[in-house]
Amino acid sequence: MSEMIMEVAAQAVGTLLVAVISVAGAWLTAKIGRRQELASIAAATDDATEAAQRVVLELQQTVVEGMKAASEDGKLSRAEVEQLGKLLLEKSLAQLSQPAKHMLEAAGKDVCAIIRSAGEAAVLAIKKQ
Repeated sequence: MSEMIMEVAAQAVGTLLVAVISVAGAWLTAKIGRRQELASIAAATDDATEAAQRVVLELQQTVVEGMKAASEDGKLSRAEVEQLGKLLLEKSLAQLSQPAKHMLEAAGKDVCAIIRSAGEAAVLAIKKQ
């Protein structure tokens, strides 16, 4: 009788152990997947930021200096700043890969806001020089 109880107890413990290992494995797999997803989102954000920085430098060399030289006070008008903002978005989005755009959009990130923020930071860095 005690052998039978020991056998049933061993089977129950074995079944419980398998269940615990399965749950732990699923939890660990989910954590690893989440970490990889976050790394992908960070990489896509970096791509958008770098695209905006490149475009700011490009616009500075090809457009901004000419606009400033053409104005009487050497400064950009509000309309010119708005035009440069549109060019920044257009050119940065064109440089950003589709997978990066989709990754950011799927994560609920505003791609245009990321580009604008990076562009403003790049402009401030240029002004400080």
